[in-house]
Amino acid sequence: MSELIVVVFDQKLAADHALLDLLGREQSHLADFEDAVVVTKNAQGKIRVKAYHDLLEPVGELSNDLWGGILSAVVFHRSLTIAQEIFNPDFLIQVEEALQPNSSALLVLVHAEAAERVVEELFAFSPIVIRTPLPDAKREALKQAVS
Repeated sequence: MSELIVVVFDQKLAADHALLDLLGREQSHLADFEDAVVVTKNAQGKIRVKAYHDLLEPVGELSNDLWGGILSAVVFHRSLTIAQEIFNPDFLIQVEEALQPNSSALLVLVHAEAAERVVEELFAFSPIVIRTPLPDAKREALKQAVS
């Protein structure tokens, strides 16, 4: 089982900086996460996504489909995943309300057993940390919903 952690920042480049710090901690074995994506929202509300992928391993369908589904749910088509009960509606509403124009968010997918440590690391960057469990069955349902 995994957990999806969303950290929202009031500056567009802050999520990039937090990801770099998290990558440094991962290299020092102080943090462990599966995957991450940075989302920025400009003054006009346009969303941009920067995916982080491990270049030593090929980008698998899990990563692309899963992030496509997560971003689609969180940023664009909330009703799709609410109807299929993939995400808690309160989680989606919190993320949507927190991601304001000229802000950014770091979305991190972590193994459930490592979540507390990663949250502690990320909380140092922003007080807005939103979490939700993402069991394997819901990951699969999310990929199918997007397909």
